Amino acid sequence: MNANLPLETTRMPGERLPSTAVSAALIERERAVCAPNYAPIPVVVERAEGAWIWDADGRRYLDFMSAYSAVSHGHCHPRLVAAANAQLHKVCVTSRAFHSTTLAPFLEELCRISGFARALPMNTGAEAVETAIKAARRWGYRVRGIAPNEAEILVAEGNFHGRTTTIVGFSSEPAYRADFGPFAPGFRSFRFGDLRSLERARTGRSCAVLVEPIQGEAGIILPPAGWLREVRAWCDRHGILLILDEVQSGLGRTGRLFAFEHEGIRPDALVLGKALGGGIVPVSALVGNANLMDLFGPGSHGSTFGGNALAAAVGLESLRVLQEEQLPERAAALGAHLLERLHSLPARWKLQVRGIGLWAGVDLCDSEIDARAVVERMAQRGVLSKETHDTVIRIAPPLTISRRDLDWGIDRLEAAIGDLAPAHRGRPAPRESVAPAALSGPEAPRLLMCPPEHFEVSYRINPWMDPPAWSAQSARLSRETRSSWRRLVSVFRNLGAEVNLLEAVQGLPDLVFTANAALVLDGRALLARFRHPERQPEPRHGRRAFERMLQAGEVASLHELPEGICFEGAGDAVWDAQRRLLWLGWGQRSDLEARDAVRAVFGVPTLSLRLVSPQFYHLDTCLCPLPGGEILWHPPAFDATSQRLLRDMAGSALMQVDGDDATHFALNAVCIGRDLVLGHCSGSLRERLLAAGYRVHVVPLAPFLRAGGSAWCLTLRLDLRSAPASRSIPVHPGSRKMAA
Repeated sequence: MNANLPLETTRMPGERLPSTAVSAALIERERAVCAPNYAPIPVVVERAEGAWIWDADGRRYLDFMSAYSAVSHGHCHPRLVAAANAQLHKVCVTSRAFHSTTLAPFLEELCRISGFARALPMNTGAEAVETAIKAARRWGYRVRGIAPNEAEILVAEGNFHGRTTTIVGFSSEPAYRADFGPFAPGFRSFRFGDLRSLERARTGRSCAVLVEPIQGEAGIILPPAGWLREVRAWCDRHGILLILDEVQSGLGRTGRLFAFEHEGIRPDALVLGKALGGGIVPVSALVGNANLMDLFGPGSHGSTFGGNALAAAVGLESLRVLQEEQLPERAAALGAHLLERLHSLPARWKLQVRGIGLWAGVDLCDSEIDARAVVERMAQRGVLSKETHDTVIRIAPPLTISRRDLDWGIDRLEAAIGDLAPAHRGRPAPRESVAPAALSGPEAPRLLMCPPEHFEVSYRINPWMDPPAWSAQSARLSRETRSSWRRLVSVFRNLGAEVNLLEAVQGLPDLVFTANAALVLDGRALLARFRHPERQPEPRHGRRAFERMLQAGEVASLHELPEGICFEGAGDAVWDAQRRLLWLGWGQRSDLEARDAVRAVFGVPTLSLRLVSPQFYHLDTCLCPLPGGEILWHPPAFDATSQRLLRDMAGSALMQVDGDDATHFALNAVCIGRDLVLGHCSGSLRERLLAAGYRVHVVPLAPFLRAGGSAWCLTLRLDLRSAPASRSIPVHPGSRKMAA
């Protein structure tokens, strides 16, 4: 925080400061001249940065609402402010009567990340929805052949698509409609999440289904799992368009770039807004397939400000920040923690918790607690949110929020509810806020290892390798290598692991490092590709071994990387079971672009970390997530951005490892439940691990350090699952595929 700020603005959040009456005066002035179409929380915002907001009296608040997801990038993101400032000094608005230098790059990137052919830029979400309605109707007449002025669009009860007269006309909320009629015809309603209701609403005039994947304003309502897939198939059967309104849910909020990705489908058109403007300017768009979007012609639709040069410049940078700062992946990981914390709130309060990603609703409908009173009490405690539909407290912080700040806000939410909850007799329910997931599963750990029969260090691909100096000791080193490897296998088996063996091959000494052969998760195997020519023969041998495993049903499917992409398997991909994500290393041996293949194959959140130290060239040498949620790490191995990301995501769960423990690759460890198998462990590190509740098994693996490997490098896990043990995914013989 800026040390030059006035003292009152640098107080800790939640502290009560002496009021200067500035806020009260501004509220009264606003009431005197502003139509009363909102009922704001009595906080007067003066400035904001990141996830924090300051009011006119100098109080600081944590933002738990993000302007209904418009500020997903955080307030005043430096890159977005810079993009806006740069464009402000060039040109801002000329209307679409002329071309601009910024619109094409913006729409190209928007179409690329969404996978659609065309985009029509607008300003607000409601404008983009109106655009979608016009597109659907014109498609119904010109493509479907519906009689003129008879086309109907099917909409869900409980929807919120905006507040224009057309849109509120098909709302099921009386307050949105009262005394604003008459309304436009051509809309029929169905129950959200109910396919039979959708079928009953269909007529021969139905041209489109317009629906939110998750109903935000209704209280963060999620449909039944698989329902959206059923709707997609239903639309295909009946020749009806599927248009999804992702103004709130899109652009990372749910832990995926778009909410529809959770269901593995694609709509015919997509409505985007809010976060598209990066919290700087209003930007929205309808993106869709060419056969729909090309129905627009000159003069058929438009907006003076839609697609203006300033909006396009900011919109492009917002998309770049979204991807480069991995905001959807952050939302997935932090969202899992958010929901775990919310579900642990005391049962006596009778709360209903719904959510996905960094988007949740705490419903007080079964309690005696007033939601408006709770959000006002939260504001007094330093957290800003807003109720919806009288009973739901919405939680949607900026996607840039840290885990520490998220926990701070949840603690204040819990305290605010506790302040207002009816008196409870008896002992309070025990707190269960951050309990780790179950460590046991239905199957024993399955490991793939390769005997070191032909292991030697005959070439130099790491800076410390010195084959000539070691050649005189080759006989002794070979004996020590075989002995330590056998001891490692024995420890694994004593811990209940099943060890499968990969055949050693003369001339391929690094086959012993099986972690580099592939990444295996949920029975799917993504085969590695190496950058150094000395290791490029290895994948052929590894592929044959995995093909045999595929035939035997030991893996479900094989996948290959796109040409030209290097990725060294589990050496640069570490599964974090507590955060339900893959940490990916890049920059030394693996390419950043490999993350796209990893996401396509495994469908789980990923967070990429850039490795900058030649000594720690694989992620498994400098990062080790533990079963209880702690993460062992060596900060100098990462660039500053990656260090900041790890601190934001793990906070106090990070356990820094330095000195001999780092240089001897103690972090290159294998976790089997609470048992940790390491090739090196100092007394101080052992004490820290024992204090955290782990059992430590040290197998000296010094001979393998010559090539930069230790326990994890010598082991490929075949049993890792992205789902908890209760939802373990079965492995059956499957197919071989190319990663998208």
